[in-house]
Amino acid sequence: MTNLTKPITKQIIKTRGESLENDLRALLYNERFFDIKLKCSNGIVLGACKNILSARSNVFNNFIQQKNMNNIEFDKIDSNAMEFILNFLYTCEIDLEKLTIDNIIEIYHATEYFELDILQKHIIEYTKQILEYENDDTGKKLLSNFVNKYWFNNDNEISQVLIDWLAKISLVPDEAEKDSLSLMGLRYFLCKTYDTRKPFATFELDIFEYIIIKIVKIIVKSLEIKDKQNEKEIISKRINYYLKLLIPYIDLRRIESDYIIKKIEPMNVFPSEMITDAYRFKLQEQNKIFRSIRGIPIFRWNDNNLHDNLYISKDGFTLQADQNLDAYKHVIGDLIIRGKGIYEWDIIIEKLCKTIYIGICDHKEFNQEFCYNNQYYGWVLGSDGFVYNKKKWKKYTSEKFKEGDKVTVHLNMTDKTCAFSVNNFRNDDVTEWKNIPSEICPIVSLKQGSRLRIQPHFLL
Repeated sequence: MTNLTKPITKQIIKTRGESLENDLRALLYNERFFDIKLKCSNGIVLGACKNILSARSNVFNNFIQQKNMNNIEFDKIDSNAMEFILNFLYTCEIDLEKLTIDNIIEIYHATEYFELDILQKHIIEYTKQILEYENDDTGKKLLSNFVNKYWFNNDNEISQVLIDWLAKISLVPDEAEKDSLSLMGLRYFLCKTYDTRKPFATFELDIFEYIIIKIVKIIVKSLEIKDKQNEKEIISKRINYYLKLLIPYIDLRRIESDYIIKKIEPMNVFPSEMITDAYRFKLQEQNKIFRSIRGIPIFRWNDNNLHDNLYISKDGFTLQADQNLDAYKHVIGDLIIRGKGIYEWDIIIEKLCKTIYIGICDHKEFNQEFCYNNQYYGWVLGSDGFVYNKKKWKKYTSEKFKEGDKVTVHLNMTDKTCAFSVNNFRNDDVTEWKNIPSEICPIVSLKQGSRLRIQPHFLL
């Protein structure tokens, strides 16, 4: 049976025949039984037993039986990955301690090459665990490693896992200089998500600014300009060179016209057809519901200045108040919504204690006095069945929230309106809030043990 957990130190079994796994492992490290040499891409040669390889792998069997080879060279599989594969073929054991951020992609590529589907699935699951428990930079580094190993147009299960994960991470321009996402990794990511309908966390304008900062970092890092008089011109040309690699995957339709006019056009990098098409699109009626973000908007709870008695899950989607938190505290999402378009998201009530409030607030005016003395500075739906804004409130539903309920926020930034629905029921008898400000963010208010989880809103 395949071992899915990290290997436990085993007692050495001296008597042969008591453990098939240990007996086969002994063959793996005993040169007396080597009758084939495997030369890896890093020049290291490993020995193995033909009979075991043929019995355990169709790919090895074809090499050995059809071509009658005693020496096989692999120009895309290094010795680290080959040792992992051999250990699995000999013992059916998956040594997770040998999987690292630096070699996961290399080893996964080897499992594809040798058509080891079971091993691939285990590596996928382990990768998901790493993404869940490590910091955000881990996934960026893995995707960069993937692009270095595979062709640009290659798609497989692990690349989709990495793309879906990165799509839910905000690409913050201020972090572009220090994160591990390579320029080619970024290009691959933007290409694969250009028309995505999956959850996505970064506005197109932020993507563009992120790109510029990352390109400048790359240029400065390799800067060796002897002509100081023309330094600015040389840097500008290099920026344009790298930027042209990414231009096809930037959706100008999702960037505000003023920014295109003031910032993008003067760069003289984008083809005039792209600029014209973007302006033409913005004049059409369909632009009214077209969002400034690709895919389905998703966000995480903002942990800046988080109260001691509020806790955010590792993935950033679940927020919980401590049982001893006896005063309302208010947490916003890390998604700042600007421009036109329709934005919707769900908040799942996993645990309900006291009244909770779910909605939006003016990002520029947000402060911790959001719900103080019954003054509601946002536009929220309470679990008591009322909707609130400042000193105004009105009955929305006769039923109070229950644990497990789903509250959906419906935000129309084109018409500047906001409405709510509970478990997909929307009360059309209650007029939606109007005159929403031009820059808002999601917000909730809770206390004494309530727990709320964000999830993207998929249209039915």
